[in-house]
Parts: sequence; C-alpha cells; structure tokens
Amino acid sequence: MAYVEIYKLNNDGSQKILAVCRQLGEEVVCEGEEKFIEYLNKEGINDYNSPSPKKLFPKDGRLFLEQLKYNFKSGYLNATDLKE
Repeated sequence: MAYVEIYKLNNDGSQKILAVCRQLGEEVVCEGEEKFIEYLNKEGINDYNSPSPKKLFPKDGRLFLEQLKYNFKSGYLNATDLKE
C-alpha cells in the first residue's frame, strides 16, 4: 500500500507526524491531526507538474500522494517520498 508521512520538525530537532496519507483503491485517505486533515481535504495542494495552476485533493489518488513532497518541503514541515 502506497503512503506518505507528513511531519513537523520541532525546535529540539525531534519530529512529530501530523498525517499519514495512504492510497486505498483509487482515492487517498489521510489520518492524523484533525485540523491538518481538514485543511488538506478543503484546500488541497498544488499540482507542480501541471502547466496551469491546478489543485489536487485526496480523491485524485496517487497523483495527490506524489505531489505531497513538493508541497511540504520547508524547514519545519516536510513530507516523505512516496513509499510502497
């Protein structure tokens, strides 16, 4: 089962997982901190492979998972590579 973990880096260097998003069939289901999951479901993420601005949502399946690492790559909020 394909999945991506989204985690926050704390000031002391430790990591806290905010969400785990897994592909179930054609869609993605994210579990974790409620407010963060609500944000993903409502606002979506950017599709950086699309030539025109486009949003992706969990219902978009694997493409959503693949784009998480490009949307969350900062000093404090990161997503892992897609894991099988």
